[in-house]
Amino acid sequence: MKESMFSSLVSITKGLHREKRSEKEFQLLLSNLKGATKADNAVFKVNFKRPLNSKKEYYQKCIFNETENIIASFMADFPDNATIAENQYSYTILNNKFDKYLNDISAYISTRNIGTDLSNDDNYIINYLKISAIRLYAELQEQYGQFSNRPLFTISELAEKYFNEDEFDNTTIVNVEESKNTSIKKVVKTQSKPKTTFGYTRQDPDWLFKILNKLQLSIDLLDVKTDVKDLQSLLLSKDFSDLKKEIYLDCKTTEFKYVVKQLQPYFKNLTPTLIESTGLFYTKSGKPLTAHNLYTKGKAPSKKEIIDNIFKQIQ
Repeated sequence: MKESMFSSLVSITKGLHREKRSEKEFQLLLSNLKGATKADNAVFKVNFKRPLNSKKEYYQKCIFNETENIIASFMADFPDNATIAENQYSYTILNNKFDKYLNDISAYISTRNIGTDLSNDDNYIINYLKISAIRLYAELQEQYGQFSNRPLFTISELAEKYFNEDEFDNTTIVNVEESKNTSIKKVVKTQSKPKTTFGYTRQDPDWLFKILNKLQLSIDLLDVKTDVKDLQSLLLSKDFSDLKKEIYLDCKTTEFKYVVKQLQPYFKNLTPTLIESTGLFYTKSGKPLTAHNLYTKGKAPSKKEIIDNIFKQIQ
């Protein structure tokens, strides 16, 4: 099996630093290189400086092709008929793989003194590889984060976690749906319109009400001005874009974050980004609830055991 570029380019024995081919040879390689279409299920895209010579362009296209192929393969890794346990296993395998990619790239950057001057060929290629690896991790989290048994991270946090970048340029990796520059890459039909439903998968809507009502009684999930039925209606809605009823939390954000994680296996699209996009959720302090609030890692909530017992009791 061909070794991944995310591994080979930063390999001690076969890494980019051993590349000796000429510009003419790269021109020939480019002429024979087949392009890849953007993955239909892609959530993000990379904005990066245009390559200005054949070596940069060759590696940029190779990395792009592999990235899109990996993202497209998610649909086979997480089939519709898979059990929660099977999806959790698939998620762990991919998470570990991307974690290794990022750690190896970070080590290579440090060892080889890779800088940010993109006029340099090696700097350009390794930095594009780095951004693409961050995107892979972010794509996995955004699409299947409900199956994670580890904390989820924002893109900025991934840059800081693996590369000590505390001021990551958020315009480098952008959400396809939110991007205004749609002429650069064709967005597939399923991604051209923002999702407006969380995609409840259970047949019994009463189960959701029982869970939410028990949470309300046990951990003060919602403020008194929000009814449990309002939250149930929003979560079950086939199109929440027309809903106006705001949801005010009375529990801590860490507790709601944990509730969301426990609910995610029963929804197709219950992601932090989509929750924020409704514009209807507010924290206990009255501030708009953001995806960052739900991604930020932290200690387990003090009422974790109570929440766990509710989900165990109500089946």
